[in-house]
Amino acid sequence: MKKTFQGTLLLSSLLLGSFAQANELEPVSQKHWSIGAGAYAFTLANDNSSSEDLDFSGFNIAAGYAVNNHFQIRATYFSLENDDFSAIESDGFDLMAYGGVGLSKKGFRGYGGAGFFSDKWSALSENETMSGFQLGGGLGYNWGPAALDFVLTLRQADEYEDFMYRSGTYVAVSGNLTISYLF
Repeated sequence: MKKTFQGTLLLSSLLLGSFAQANELEPVSQKHWSIGAGAYAFTLANDNSSSEDLDFSGFNIAAGYAVNNHFQIRATYFSLENDDFSAIESDGFDLMAYGGVGLSKKGFRGYGGAGFFSDKWSALSENETMSGFQLGGGLGYNWGPAALDFVLTLRQADEYEDFMYRSGTYVAVSGNLTISYLF
């Protein structure tokens, strides 16, 4: 009985050790492509008066390609409505290049980067298109088949100043919360 118990213990230890060794030798799988959807918000704030702020909210669709765990290109389409005046709509896209960690492997994600935006505002029968440079960063978590990201971007605000009535310094900020499928 004692020899059977020792043999079983030795055999189970060897099997457990071989499984642990096999798991260490397996390469960490990377998911390079992503596609997702989520909520998107944009605000154009005036430093002189908060009553002049314009706030938009809506949805976004995003697609990205992670070259490796530290570099990703991501494009996002957004469609928004003004929170105060439903007659004003905003739709457009942005294209960002991010550097950071966790962009293609499981675990925590943190990144920052720069890119380009194009934003078309429509009110009744008039349209105005603004485009320019933006900086952004994000945090999230990658579970392997899915990822959740919160991204904040700071846009080139002078593109919007012609559309505003009050003078002052404007800040253009967008944020989105996106859940993505990774493949």
